[in-house]
Order: sequence, then C-alpha cells, then structure tokens
Amino acid sequence: MANLRSRRGRGQKRSSALTVQRRLWLVSRFVYGPATPAELIADARRVFGESIYPPNALVALRHDFNALRNEFRCTIERQPNGSYMLTGFGRLTLLNLPDDELEALMFLVELFGSGNWPNSPQVRALLNHVIALLPPERQSNLRQQLGVEVELPQSSTVIDQQLLARLRRNVRRHALRFHYRSNFSNEPEAHRVAPVRLFVRDGHTYLEAYCYSSPHEATVGRYIPYRVDRIIPETLHVERRVLPPDLPPRQMWSLRYWLSPQVARNRDVAIWFPHSSVAYNADGSAEVTAQTSDLWQAEQILLRYREHCRVLEPAELVAMIRKTAERLCDLYQGE
Repeated sequence: MANLRSRRGRGQKRSSALTVQRRLWLVSRFVYGPATPAELIADARRVFGESIYPPNALVALRHDFNALRNEFRCTIERQPNGSYMLTGFGRLTLLNLPDDELEALMFLVELFGSGNWPNSPQVRALLNHVIALLPPERQSNLRQQLGVEVELPQSSTVIDQQLLARLRRNVRRHALRFHYRSNFSNEPEAHRVAPVRLFVRDGHTYLEAYCYSSPHEATVGRYIPYRVDRIIPETLHVERRVLPPDLPPRQMWSLRYWLSPQVARNRDVAIWFPHSSVAYNADGSAEVTAQTSDLWQAEQILLRYREHCRVLEPAELVAMIRKTAERLCDLYQGE
C-alpha cells in the first residue's frame, strides 16, 4: 500500500507540474495571436498529446484562465468573434533588459515607428510584443530613453504589403510579369523579369530584377532596380516555370574618382561601392578605386560631392555626368 501511495503521489506531482507547464504554454500561445477555446485545446493537444486536457476540456481550460488571472494577474479578454486575447502579462513580464539594450530597443522603435519601410507593420508588432514583456518600471524607463535619432528620406507613397509579400515569395524562384509606372512614359509599361532581391535605398523599396523584356531596348538583358510602389499590384503575374539556378552575370565597371582636400583631408571618406580602395595624397586629396554594377546609382552618389569630386573612369560615367552638368547649366541659365 505504501508503494501504491508513493506511485500515486508521484503521478499527482507530474500532473501538477504539467498543468503549470500547460498554463505557461497558453501564455506563449496567446503571444502568437488570439484564439478560440477549441483552437487553444487543439493546439495544446498537438504540442503535449491528447491527454493534456481531460474529456471535459472546456472546464479545464476555464480553470487555466482563472489560474492565470488570479495567480499571475494576467488579463485575458473575450473578443466579439468568440476568441480570447491576452492583453496584459501581469506578473509574467519576465524580460528585464539592461539599460544599454533598452536604448537599442528604443532605437528600433524610433526607426520603425514611422515611415513606409518594408515589413514596418510586422516589425512594430514584434517590438510591441517585446515591450509588453518588460516589467512596468522598465517600460517607463524605455519611454524616457533619448535614443539616436535617424534622419533618412521617406517615401511619400505606401507600399502594398500583399504585393511585397508576393514579390518576396518569388525572389530567385519564378519569373514575373507586371505593368510598371516608369518615368519615361505616361502609360504603364509591360515588363517581364527574373526577380533577384529586394532592398531599401534612399527611402524607397526596390525589386532588383534581370529584365527579359520591356518597351525599352536599353533595359533588356540588364539588372534593373524597379521601385516596388510603381509596380501595379493587380497586374503582377507569377509564371509557373522555375528560374534557372544561375542568372546571367552582371556587367561590372571599374570606377575611379578623385576627391578634393576639402572632403578627404581627414582621411575618413565614405565607402560607397564594393571593393573600394582609397589612396590619400600629400595635398589632402584622395583617389578612390572601386567597382559598380549600376552607373546610374554611381552618378547619384558621386554628385553629392558637387565640385569636390571628379570621376576619372569609366568613360560612360564621365559622359553621363558631363551631360547632367550641361543640363544643370541650361536649367539655371535663365536665372
């Protein structure tokens, strides 16, 4: 009999521990999102096995809710659609970050708190989850943090999140067809491309893609950055055929430019391009050699230096900048 009581006692202990584990799991399940009682029970059984809840599972789940509310001061609210949501962690705010990590968290909040960055809604939701796990006093400290302010250009248009998700799913997987609002035409243009990557530059989100066909012969057979907000979402068509593992190689140009002493004498010039090498001269000037696959973007970057930069090669970029300088002269001639 003693052995039977001992075994029974161990069974009750295991059952009690499993109940606590189940209730803590419910909290993590609520972090994932609201759920109905049936969904919570089904998810728990997938994780722990069928026996995690007894046959009268709804009654046991109600006890779990009451325990979380009474023992841990969690706030669990019923939504109009019948699902339940955890709106307050109570005593389960266990993420007590040190001050330097709070500062880093505030930096992310500042960065993604405004602007049309890709995935901004998802990043803000993630940050809100992290903040909710902080004890109340650390949340107050977070609001008092004076982090580094980020000054970056922002797009005046809103990215279609469903379009962005479809593009992301098909990068390096399937060819795409879409209509594009180009600066070179009053009407949307049809393009067929192989998507390579998504990236953010100067406040805009771009799809870099190898162009198979477009109305402009100069873009065919080249890697083109397409602004995502200029792709018309309803025209996007994903082809069934899978892209080959290797796309045509990019055209690369060797880049060489001179920087005046006014921007180079402190020997801290910015590195803008891949494979950059800087040689500083005795007079304080510098000569930079690098590589680029995008002459248009190289021109945009180097024109920021105004009269303090002279491009030496390639000849194509020198010609582009000369033409831009001529147009600027024409633009301001009337002044």
